[in-house]
Amino acid sequence: MAHTTAVLARIWAIVWRVVVFFLVWGALAAGLLVPFGPRLKVWEQVHPLRIQLYADFAGAVTIVAATWLATHFLDHRPFVTIGLAPRRLPRHLALGAVVGMGWIGISLGAAWLGGWLAYRPGQVFSWAALLGAGVALVLNVLTQQLLLCGYVLQTIRARAGAPLAIVLAAAMFAGLHAGAFRGAWLPAMNVFLAGSLFCTAYQLTGQLWFPIGMHVVWNYTLGPVLGLTVSGSQRLGNGWRVFDLAGPARLTGGAVGLEGGLIVTATTCLMLVAVAMTLRLGSGEARPRG
Repeated sequence: MAHTTAVLARIWAIVWRVVVFFLVWGALAAGLLVPFGPRLKVWEQVHPLRIQLYADFAGAVTIVAATWLATHFLDHRPFVTIGLAPRRLPRHLALGAVVGMGWIGISLGAAWLGGWLAYRPGQVFSWAALLGAGVALVLNVLTQQLLLCGYVLQTIRARAGAPLAIVLAAAMFAGLHAGAFRGAWLPAMNVFLAGSLFCTAYQLTGQLWFPIGMHVVWNYTLGPVLGLTVSGSQRLGNGWRVFDLAGPARLTGGAVGLEGGLIVTATTCLMLVAVAMTLRLGSGEARPRG
């Protein structure tokens, strides 16, 4: 009986904190987006990049604010313990970028060796478009990583352990991308695996900068730089396509893009095993987060 009561108390401690966090974030985001909703839809037809920048800025600012409020008032801990310590930014962001480049490099290399990736010469780039898309993408990834590996995961981990926290956070991450799956199970599994990889990378360093670096490099290279499909959408493209991707849909992802195929399943599992083994061979726990 005492054990059951303790379990229920831990579940309740997780649930009410997570619910309050989402309510606060939703209220803050609504304050920046809802009043301008009709105008934003009109302006999107004329200035799509500016509207994307505003939307991603609103998402990042509000989730940072909601996270600060939650850590300060609900958990009574410093905000930097969420995993955004400034002094750790250069090293861990660079580490994540290197791992991300290896991840996407192996994935594209496998598609190239299979004869499914063909270079399209003569593309004309816009550095301004690349810069604007890069800024918007960094803001978007910051929002996603704070949602995936931030307050929710850390709240569950503190009361139910890291394995369950990673599984639940990765499932939430997949759920948020459900619209891109087009009813297929493989893209959903790949996004779940990617979420698990990001959470494990956070667990390794105790810093969000590591998964942020990985996530930014993956999305930025696929979308704005190469013009390929990201999460089933061309939204991140800038109007050019450096490569054509065509091959067996089960391997290359078909309409969903590279992220929906078995190539990415294999490379994500490879990266996940490598990061998990590094975690196990190291301290076995997240390093100090301050």
